Amino acid sequence: MTPKRTLAALVALGLVVTLGLVVAVAPSYAQSPPAEQIIERYIEAVGGEKAIREIEGMHQTGTMDMPSMGMSAELEIFLAPPNKMLMKMSMPQVGEINTGFNGEIGWVENPMTGPMIMEGEQLEQVMEQADFYSDLSYESRYATMETVETVEFAGESAYKVRLVDQDGDETTEYFSVDSGLKIGFEAEQTSEMGTVMVVTELRDYKDFEGRMVPMTTVAKMMGMEMTMKLDSVSFDEIEPSVFELPENVKTLAKKVVEKVDGENGR
Repeated sequence: MTPKRTLAALVALGLVVTLGLVVAVAPSYAQSPPAEQIIERYIEAVGGEKAIREIEGMHQTGTMDMPSMGMSAELEIFLAPPNKMLMKMSMPQVGEINTGFNGEIGWVENPMTGPMIMEGEQLEQVMEQADFYSDLSYESRYATMETVETVEFAGESAYKVRLVDQDGDETTEYFSVDSGLKIGFEAEQTSEMGTVMVVTELRDYKDFEGRMVPMTTVAKMMGMEMTMKLDSVSFDEIEPSVFELPENVKTLAKKVVEKVDGENGR
C-alpha cells in the first residue's frame, strides 16, 4: 500500500480504537480489466513505482470530525520506509491518542486507559498499515486478486476488486474507471468492540510534485461517519526519534516480554 492507502487505513483504525475506548449498485459492465492491470494503472496514476520508492518519509497534518458523536480532532501523521508510522490524534473531549509502530512493536497510548501493546489481529493491521511499499507488492501479499464487476461507488463508476490475503482475510477495493485512482475500500477492523466493517471513501486527490494524495477521507461504520481532511502534505525524511517508544510504552513492553519469558520458563 502506498502512503495514501496507509493513511486512510490508519485513520479508520484510529476511529475503531477510539470508539472502542470511548464507549443500490449500478449494473456491472462487460469485460472489466483483470485486477493486475487495474492495480498497475493505479500505481502509475499516483505517480509510479519510481516516485513511490524515492519517498524518504511522509508528514501529514489535518483534522478529523465525527458529527454523530460530537467529536473532532487534530491529526498529525508520520510515515517512514520501510515500516514505521506514528499517528497523533488530539481530541478536546479526550486528550491525545497516539498510535504507533516502530518496525517491531505496535502500540496505543490513550489518556483514558493508559498505554497498550498491540497483539493479534490489531498488531497485524497496524503492521500492514505501516508497510510503506505495500501497494508495490499486491501479488505477494494476496493469494487471490480478481475483478468482480464495474459498479457505482461514491457516485463514480469504479472497478470492484476482491482481494484475499495469505491468511484468508478479504478486502474489497474500488478504482475509478476514468482516472485509475483508488477511490475507496471495504475491510473489517478489529478493536475492543469486536470486528466491524469499515467502508472508506478517498476523495479530492491533489498533485504534490507528481505524487497524488487524497485530501479527504470518509470512513463509515456502524451507522456513523468520520471525515478527515488534510491541511498539509510533505515528503521529507523523518527523524528516527519520532518513532521511538514513549517511556510508559517501553515499560509496558518490557513487562510483556518478561511475562512471556516467564511463561516459557526462561
